[in-house]
Amino acid sequence: MSDDWSIEHFYHTVVNVTDLDRSIEFYRRLGFEVLHDRRDAKWPSFVATNFGMTRAQGRGALMVLASDPDGPIVDLVEWVEPRFRPDRGPDRIPQILAFRTRNVAQAYEALQARGIEFTNELIGPDDSLGLRGVCCCLDPDGNVIELIEHAPGRRHSRTDDL
Repeated sequence: MSDDWSIEHFYHTVVNVTDLDRSIEFYRRLGFEVLHDRRDAKWPSFVATNFGMTRAQGRGALMVLASDPDGPIVDLVEWVEPRFRPDRGPDRIPQILAFRTRNVAQAYEALQARGIEFTNELIGPDDSLGLRGVCCCLDPDGNVIELIEHAPGRRHSRTDDL
């Protein structure tokens, strides 16, 4: 048996939402645009089977960053069957979408001016972590959106010394 295959790149992630139109507007404020509107699409029956569900139907929109149109896709899905009900309790484990951000301090200020509320003040810079700054906000369904800027030449934050 030959191993003549490989994963090429990250394609998309599904973000479960309760109001698709509201979520599209939120992600547009972050710089995304609709790549493909699937609000009225009828899902084939294999979708439920593929995801290990008894039924699956939703409304959706594929969104990409205007600055990276060939990059990963955020697939917003408002579940119709079954209905999605987010857990907003204090001990919930959040779904987190992290985006590398150029000039995160300016992004923080600009998004606040657009009405985006953040979970706390901008953190950083922190040279010991190789971090220029990081901040988080919540999308309309409580998904955490993390905006992070690393020091030049760093692919991720340093945590090995902590």
